[in-house]
Amino acid sequence: MPQSPEVPGTAAIASSPPCYLLELPIELQLDIYELAVISNEPLLINCPCNSSYRRRYDQEKADKKQWANGEIQPPQQPALTLTCRSIRAHALPIFYKENIFRASYCHRVFQRFSGLDDPIRWLRMIGARNRETLRHFYFYDRNENQDRHSKQILQGLKECEVFGELGGKMETLSSTYCSAHLVKFGEWERKAGEIPVASEPEVPRLRVEGEI
Repeated sequence: MPQSPEVPGTAAIASSPPCYLLELPIELQLDIYELAVISNEPLLINCPCNSSYRRRYDQEKADKKQWANGEIQPPQQPALTLTCRSIRAHALPIFYKENIFRASYCHRVFQRFSGLDDPIRWLRMIGARNRETLRHFYFYDRNENQDRHSKQILQGLKECEVFGELGGKMETLSSTYCSAHLVKFGEWERKAGEIPVASEPEVPRLRVEGEI
C-alpha cells in the first residue's frame, strides 16, 4: 500500500517532547512562575542618584560608566515569558505586578531632566496593559531631603510624559528614609491592610545590595 508523502517538518513536531510544566496543576505552575520572575531586589530602570552610594565613589563611577555604555540596561521581559503563549499569559502579569521597579529622577544636564529619558522610554515600550499591571513603580531618591531642596527637579518630574501622555498618577510616600513617589497607572486599589513598599520602616525593599 503506497504511503502518503511526509510533510516537511512533521517528524520534528511529532517527536517534540511534551511540556511537563504545563501538565502541572495551575497552582503549582503559578508558584514556579513566581520563583522564576520575581526579584529579591528592586529592578532599576536607570542609574541611581549619587545619594544611593554614600561615599562608595568607585562603585558609583563604575555603575555610571556601565549605564552609559549600555552594559547595564532597564529590565527586559523574562526569557520564561517568551517560551509559549500559555506561560506568557500567566507569568508576565506576575513579573509586572509583583516586582519593585525603581527609577531615579535627580539627574539633570544643562537644565534638562535627562535622567527621565530611560524611565519614559521603558514605560512606553512595555505598553499600556503592562503599565496598568504595575503595582510598585517608584521614582526614588535615597536623600530624604531631595524634594525639599530641589523643588525644580520635582516639578520637572511632575510635568514629564509619565504623568501626561502615559497617564501616570503620582502618590508621594516620602519619609525620613527617602524621597519616594509611587506611580499608578489605571484604576486599582491596595488590598485591605497592605502597606506600600515606601512606607515600610527603613524601606529595605526599595534598596539594592550595598545601599544604606
